[in-house]
Amino acid sequence: MMAYSNDDTFPCIVGEVGSHSTKLGFAGEDYPRSYFRSTTAIHRDAKHKSDPRKVKRSYDFFSRPLDHTGDDDGNWEVSNPVDATTGLIFQGMNNNVHYSSSLSNGHDGVGSGTDTETEKPSSSMNANEEIDDAEVKDASSPNESSSGSQSSDNGIIPGECFTHFSSHLAHGYESALCTDAASTPLMLVEKSYNPPPIRQKMMEIVFEEHNVPATFFARDAVCACYAVGRTTGTVADVGHAGTVVTPVYDGFVETKGILRSPVGGAMMGEMTLQHLDGLYKTKKSRMKLKSPVDYIMPLYQVNAEGMMARREPFHSLARLDLARLCKEDGTGAGVAGYGYAALSDLEGDAAQKEPSDMYHQYANAPKATYKLPDGTTIDISQTKRFDVGELMFGKGGKSAQTREEATRRAKKRLDAITASGRDPADNEDVESNAIAHMEEIARRKRNARGLGENDKKKLSFQASHEKLVNACIPYLSTTIGEFTASSLPSMICESAFKCDRDQQSQLLGNTVLCGGGACLATSVMSTSTGVNDGNAMPERLRRECEAIIHAHTPGWRVKVSSPGISERAICSWLGASILGSLGTFHEMWITKAEYEEQGASIINRKCP
Repeated sequence: MMAYSNDDTFPCIVGEVGSHSTKLGFAGEDYPRSYFRSTTAIHRDAKHKSDPRKVKRSYDFFSRPLDHTGDDDGNWEVSNPVDATTGLIFQGMNNNVHYSSSLSNGHDGVGSGTDTETEKPSSSMNANEEIDDAEVKDASSPNESSSGSQSSDNGIIPGECFTHFSSHLAHGYESALCTDAASTPLMLVEKSYNPPPIRQKMMEIVFEEHNVPATFFARDAVCACYAVGRTTGTVADVGHAGTVVTPVYDGFVETKGILRSPVGGAMMGEMTLQHLDGLYKTKKSRMKLKSPVDYIMPLYQVNAEGMMARREPFHSLARLDLARLCKEDGTGAGVAGYGYAALSDLEGDAAQKEPSDMYHQYANAPKATYKLPDGTTIDISQTKRFDVGELMFGKGGKSAQTREEATRRAKKRLDAITASGRDPADNEDVESNAIAHMEEIARRKRNARGLGENDKKKLSFQASHEKLVNACIPYLSTTIGEFTASSLPSMICESAFKCDRDQQSQLLGNTVLCGGGACLATSVMSTSTGVNDGNAMPERLRRECEAIIHAHTPGWRVKVSSPGISERAICSWLGASILGSLGTFHEMWITKAEYEEQGASIINRKCP
């Protein structure tokens, strides 16, 4: 077995491309040096619209228009390499299938709190329009042309998500790391359910485009366990696009227990934005504020001449970012103590009862004040803050209904993605032959001596994206986790119970909470219980899980481990940083010589 060694001159690079942010840094450090949004603005070359490599990119587009000549956004678009439905660096054959979570039932995305005559900004997190049920049905039929060299009607090119992924890595190297990719090994943090075809494609990009000397792919749930000093546990990752609960036993992912939910940081940000819009509209009417709109304006709009809004999706993204700041500040969202139930979640017999004393205590608590970019201050009640957190904890009523609607839409979108590939009757041949076909194409590219450098890159991009999609379909249908509308505590218990009986007590006794969506604070009213601000959500999660488990297994205990609230969003990256800094890890690297000798399929043997 080959072992990579670089004389310990530099530590390896640890990278993670998530749905919200991309993180790159050196192993052994406590924080990534390069930390930027995964959603970027792109401008396609007018003469080479079908070539995804010939695009301009901007990583700073929230605070100012991108086209300086016309003081607008011109022909710029927004793109994200991570598909919001699957959570993977993936793109189906139908290029219109890009999504974001939404609390509304129509195209408007987030309700802006405006009148019906006022335009409501969309909440799409990608460059493409959101789709409703009718559009999902239409999306099940593939495009007439599946070639990567032809763009679709909306300008999206099949397989360009991998080009964006490569560009994010290059931007991280150039912007903050200031090191040559060819001189430093790279460890990539990937989703625990990432299918083998996508892993192989990512490895091709790492070796062929970035020319790294060695690489290793680490599962995010396993890395999250390492970050808190565990090798076994149930990892609840509350990300931007959704929540994934993954059981890990002795450093290996138990794929049969993976559960997913579309509720994540994006949906909580949208709900926060609804609350802010409603409060702003009420104050505008009461105080007779002179504002041209009935919704909160982002900073760029406040500074713009005539307070003109940018076109979509830039305007909605700027508003959602303002809501995110309010949520992460602790003013716009929070987690109540155990036993709390929102009024909107009371149903049936409970709806006829008086709200609990805890609810009245919070309802009468001092309100939190937040200052908007235009200088207006709004007061947010404690119960409004907790309504956001109850999206993950609420057992019934509006919270459960919101989760169910979001899950139904996510399942339909996933069905549309799987239907855009090969006919299901042919899937038997797909799983066995498509990966081998990709391997053969990769081998031909490496041996294409007569082609120029540009032709090689173009051929690399266009290398059978259809085959890759068809190879992924069986995995997307079965092994990437089951969508569920359950609350977060129920997801954790269900995930552990899907594993073997002798594993369940250890999995529940070592629950790990991580992800940017889990960075919710508590209120000032909970300080009397001795719960620290950053520990509000882990403590609520522990008590909820124990209440479920003790109904049939009284002796089991639940322990929730979680980094501090400032490190919770980078928990998986921290675990990979620890792993990459180990002195014995050099035996785990996949070297470029091994890749050239055995092909990309080696990743399935050396990176389980």
